[in-house]
Parts: sequence; C-alpha cells; structure tokens
Amino acid sequence: MPATQNHPRTLSRARLYTWFRTPLGRRLSHLEIRFLRNSIKIPYSFTLIQLGVLGWERRYLDSGYLRRFRIVAEADSPRTDLPAVIAHLDSLPLQSESVDMLILPHTLEFCRDQHQLLREAERVLKPEGQLLILGFQPWSFYRLYRWLPHQRHAAPWRCRAIWHHRLLDWLNLLNFSGELAAWFDFHTIHYSAICHWWRECASPLWSVSYALLAIKRTYTIIPIKPLPHAPPQWTPGLVEPTIQRHDHEK
Repeated sequence: MPATQNHPRTLSRARLYTWFRTPLGRRLSHLEIRFLRNSIKIPYSFTLIQLGVLGWERRYLDSGYLRRFRIVAEADSPRTDLPAVIAHLDSLPLQSESVDMLILPHTLEFCRDQHQLLREAERVLKPEGQLLILGFQPWSFYRLYRWLPHQRHAAPWRCRAIWHHRLLDWLNLLNFSGELAAWFDFHTIHYSAICHWWRECASPLWSVSYALLAIKRTYTIIPIKPLPHAPPQWTPGLVEPTIQRHDHEK
C-alpha cells in the first residue's frame, strides 16, 4: 500500500465533536449509535479499543464492555470520562496482536496519515480480530452543504473522506476481509444485507456516511513435500503372457 505524507489541511477532530451537537449531527449520531449497539457483539472478556473520541460512547457500549474498553486519542481531542490514552494514532502504544476489536469512528478522515493508521490497526489486532470503521461519503449530495456560508468550515464537509470501495481495497492489501455493512442518511440506516444491489450502488450519492466491518485474516502456509517416486509394481495374474512370433517360424 503506498505511503502518504501528512496532509496540511487535516482538520482538528474537535470540529467533528462540535458538529455532532448541531441538529444534523444529532440525527446522524442517533443512527450510528443504533448501528454500533447492534454491531458490537463480542464477549465481555475481549479487549475493545476505540481510536478517537465521539463523546457519546456510553450510549452504544454495554456496561459489561467498560472494564476492557479504552480510547486512544490525540492531544487536541475533546475530554471524556472514559479511560483514555493520549498518543499519536499513527504510532499506537499497544502491543502487536493484543486487541480483539478496534473501532474507528470517523477517525481516518481526521488523521495525518491514513495508510499508516490502517497499518497500525492491522498490527495491533489479533488474528480474526474485528475492525469497525465509520466514515463520511466523499461523493454524497449532502456535501453540497459545504457551499453554504455558515457550513463551509463544518467538519463533515471539509474532512478527508474516503470512498468506501477504495477503503475496502486498502484493507484487502493488508489481508483484511471487509464488506460494506450499512450506510446512513439523516433519517434511516440502510443495511447492505437486506438492500437491493442497485440501492447499494447508489449509496455513495444518497448517504452521508457508511460503516465497514472487516476481519483480519491470517493465512498459514503449509509446505507441500513432493511424493517419493515409486517404481511401478506388477500384479500377478492380471497380464497374460504373449507369444512372440519370429520370421523363421513362418
């Protein structure tokens, strides 16, 4: 996967936190809370890590997850009452293969190096670990809001949004098996499993955000040894002897 340099126009995640307090932000947050609550289905003993602060984590996390839940956030992130670690997201202070489920709620759009963040996610996840990503659609008609004077600098319309097909390609290069789980407008959750194919094709235009679910695959290469070459063996009684006829017998 190609490397990328730090983007000079990366916005602070604090603007996203502020936008979620607006009427449109509250509508979207209610839908994403419902989706996250239904999608986080791991045992309470598993390690659950979230990259970036949303501010409404307690609304989608069951109380049983709080003991093993941690947030890793940048220094300029909003405060949270949940256990948090301040660190650079492109260099996570986590051991390799130590996390069972990793949540990236609109994290890639506001990080400095998107590719490096995905590499770090692959490093810290255990084999068969789950990666849950929420992202904004870059080609949505809702992004026309950015041309309004009072919405020009709002977080969703000025972030570095990634098309979900491109993100799936990036994840595939890192040995993830991913799929589009759902997409959101400001009114409804559209689950891809129960939608027609034509609605999924049109989802980048009519949705404001999407959710991807990916699993880290680990493949073990088993060397195949060549079989020893055995000489052919004859079974008595299957082949009848033949009499050769010579010319002098004519």
